[in-house]
Amino acid sequence: MKTLRPSSLNRRQWLQATGAAVAGLTLAPRLRSAPTAAPVEYLPVTPEGLVQLSLNENTLGASPQAIAAMRAHLEQTCRYPYGLTPSLVKAIAAKEGVTPEHIVMGVGSGELLEGCGALFSREPGDVIAAVPGYLQMVAAMERRGCRVVGVPLNDRLEHDLDAMAAKVGPATRCVYICNPNNPTGTLVAADRLRAFAIAAARQAPVFIDEAYLECADDFAGNTMVGLVREGHNVVVARTFSKIYGLAGQRVGYAVMAPETARAVRAHLSGSMNLLGIVAAQASLADTGFVPAARARIKAGRDALLAVLRAKGRRYAEPQGSFVFFQTGQPIADFQARMRAEGVIVARAFPPLLDWCRISIGNPAEMAVAHAALQKVL
Repeated sequence: MKTLRPSSLNRRQWLQATGAAVAGLTLAPRLRSAPTAAPVEYLPVTPEGLVQLSLNENTLGASPQAIAAMRAHLEQTCRYPYGLTPSLVKAIAAKEGVTPEHIVMGVGSGELLEGCGALFSREPGDVIAAVPGYLQMVAAMERRGCRVVGVPLNDRLEHDLDAMAAKVGPATRCVYICNPNNPTGTLVAADRLRAFAIAAARQAPVFIDEAYLECADDFAGNTMVGLVREGHNVVVARTFSKIYGLAGQRVGYAVMAPETARAVRAHLSGSMNLLGIVAAQASLADTGFVPAARARIKAGRDALLAVLRAKGRRYAEPQGSFVFFQTGQPIADFQARMRAEGVIVARAFPPLLDWCRISIGNPAEMAVAHAALQKVL
């Protein structure tokens, strides 16, 4: 590009240019003394007057240490967070008993579901998953040409591992297990899931989504991350969105073999935010937070189950941060009636179209939900 020299400006252009510069110098003091702009109006995340219990957020709140860490770093949000990521990865690897090379970070675990889905569907084939269940990875693989093999849940609304095992074959590209399952909240017995995953992983990757497992009564006895340490073709995903109460910060991770991790990273496009990284690391350092949050979630589950039992409603045995129960009416009608009472509940989960999922909120939110259920049921 040709550089514009002063001699190439005509008189009018020169006067316009210099006039603008002088005007800028004249205005600068006035700009500096101008009144502060009006405060930004922050819109509510949930419509005013409604209780949001449809998204499985942990409205009991994040760790005080995480909140303090975010506040301490507010003035650094002009910076990229790349230098902070390795220390978080190291802390996660220590928690999971693996090397940092086993850890892949994501913008929530959703990005990891998308990335692994892209990797596993490089060749057309089948993805095996429970119905109803969480759909993000299944949908990602279907978009890339894979066939979804949906396996109905058993009578207890748990994964039917025997039926799923019968579907695994040469065309299988991935087996997806959400444990506890979303939307039912049911947990697969650890010994059965371990045996299933080892056998299925000989044929194709087994992706075990443990987004809600830290809400369960026995996390340590049910996590399958040991299968990764033992070298099986298994991926285990977690998120800071659920029990850690950081849904708005979008931080997730997965544990997998280092060679798989390298391949998955090529399919990721997001970048975690600085406040999310420091909040996640502070959350891990607050060792008393998760047991306390787990106890509060369980208390909320138990109180909601008591309402449902009093109303004679069938429900799935919950181990996540939500309860799935039979409403006795079409879900669309139930949603509308609950909203009229001030509560937003979850979407439909075909084929169980008279069942509803309600998240466990804070005590004030649950009081509204209980009152609404007393009327609507």
